[in-house]
Amino acid sequence: MGQNLSFHWGVLLVVSLATFILVIDTTIMEVSISALVNDLNIQFSTIQSIITISTLIKAAFMLTGAKLQDLIGRKRTFMVGAAIYGVGTILAVFSQDAAMFLMGWSILEGIGTVMILPATTTFITGTYLGKERAFAFGIWGGIAAAASIFGLIVGGYLTTFYTWRLAFALELVILFIIFAMHRVLKETRPTISWKSFDLWGVFLSVSGLIALVLGILMIKKPSEWMIIPFLIAGGIILLIGFNAWERRQIRKAKITLVDVTIVSQRSFFTGNVIAIGQKFISAGFIFIFPLFYEIVTGATAYETGIALLPMSLSIVVFSILGARLISWLRPKYVLLGGIVLTGAGLAALKDVFSLTTTANDIIPGCLLFGAGLGAILSQVTNLTLSSIESERQTDASGIYNTARQLGSSLGTAIIGIVLAIGFVHGLFSDKPLSLPPGKPLLSLGISEAAVNLGMEWAFIAMILTVICMFVAGIFLNVKSFD
Repeated sequence: MGQNLSFHWGVLLVVSLATFILVIDTTIMEVSISALVNDLNIQFSTIQSIITISTLIKAAFMLTGAKLQDLIGRKRTFMVGAAIYGVGTILAVFSQDAAMFLMGWSILEGIGTVMILPATTTFITGTYLGKERAFAFGIWGGIAAAASIFGLIVGGYLTTFYTWRLAFALELVILFIIFAMHRVLKETRPTISWKSFDLWGVFLSVSGLIALVLGILMIKKPSEWMIIPFLIAGGIILLIGFNAWERRQIRKAKITLVDVTIVSQRSFFTGNVIAIGQKFISAGFIFIFPLFYEIVTGATAYETGIALLPMSLSIVVFSILGARLISWLRPKYVLLGGIVLTGAGLAALKDVFSLTTTANDIIPGCLLFGAGLGAILSQVTNLTLSSIESERQTDASGIYNTARQLGSSLGTAIIGIVLAIGFVHGLFSDKPLSLPPGKPLLSLGISEAAVNLGMEWAFIAMILTVICMFVAGIFLNVKSFD
C-alpha cells in the first residue's frame, strides 16, 4: 500500500520539480544579468537579446513540443526534453562567452522547456481524477508561482555572495532527482507517425507566434515602435492562416498539429483568458517590483527576494488550501474568490511605493496578493484542461501553455511601458521634490511623484486586468471529463 501511494504521488513530485526548475531558471537569470555582463565580458544589450531568443523559442515551439507526446510518447518526450535541458544547463554553467551561453541557456534549455512543460500538465490529467486532480494542479501551480520568488532569493544569494554559475548549477541537482525517479512516470503509446506530422501547421504556428511575441517584447523599446504594428499584425495574420489550415486538415480527416476547434469551447476559452491574465499580472509584478526595490532602496537581489518571501509563502499555502476548499465550495467560486483577493492585494499595494518605502510597508498587500494568486492557481489549470476530453489533452496542454507564455510576455512588456509612462508624467508634475538622505536616487534628483505615479499607474493596469479576469470567470461553465 505504501509503495502504491508513493508511486501515485510520485508523478506529482516529478512534474512539480520539473516545473520548479523551469521557473527558477528565469528569475535566476533576472538577478544574474549584471554578473553575466561582467564575467563573460559582454554588453547588456547582448544579454537582452539572449533573453529575447529564449522567450521566442519557448512561445513559438510550445505547440510543437506538446504534439511530440503523440508522436514519440509522453514519457519519452518529457525525459528527452529533460536531457536536452540538462545539456543546456551544463553549457550555461561553464560558458566562457556569449555564444556558448546563448546555445546553452536560450536554445537547448528552450527546446527542453517546450518538451517538458506541456507534458507536466498531461501527466497530471492522465494520472489523477476528480478532487485528486484539482489538488495536484493546485500544488503544480502554487510551486510554479512560488518558484519565481525562490529564484530571486536563492539566485540572488548565490550570485551576490558566490557566483551565478552556482545558481544555475542548482538546477542540475534537481534534474538528477527527476532522472532518479523517472520510473514513476508511465509511457503512452504514439498515436501519429512522422510521415503524417503536420509540418505546414508547425511552420504557420511557429512563424506567427515568433512575429507576435517579438512585437509584444519590443513594446518596451520606443525606438522600435514603428515596426511593432507590422510584426503584431503579421503574427495575427499568420495565426489566422494557421487556424484555417488546421480546420482544413480536420475537414479532410488528416492529422493536425493542434485541434483548434477546442479553443471555442466555453470553459476552455474562458480558462485560457483567466490564465493569460494571471500570468500577465504575475510577470508584470515580478518585473516592476525588483526594479523599484533595488533602484529606489538600494537593496540587493537577495534582499528583494526576502522582501517577497511572505507573498511566496502565501501563494503556496492558498494553492493547497484552495484545492481543499472545493470539498465545501464549487471550484468556480474558489477561483472567483481568488481573483477578488488578488485585486484587493493590488489595490492595497497601489499607493505604498515611494522613496521611503520599506519591506514592512508591502507585507499586508503582498499577503493578500499571494493568497489570491494561490487560490487562482489551485483551480484555473484544472478547470481549463478538465473541460477537454482525455484524447485531446496534448492539444489542450499545448494551447494552454502557449497562452501562459503570451501572458508573461504581455505582462513584462505592457506593465513595463505603463510604469515608464507614469514615471515620466510624474517628473513633470507640480508635486514638490522629495529627496530623503541616503537614498540611492538622491544623486539622480528623482522626485517622489515620479516614483509614486509610475508604480500607481502600473498597479492600476494590473487591477483592470483582474477586473477582466473576474468578468471572464463569471461566464465559466464548469464541465469535467474525468
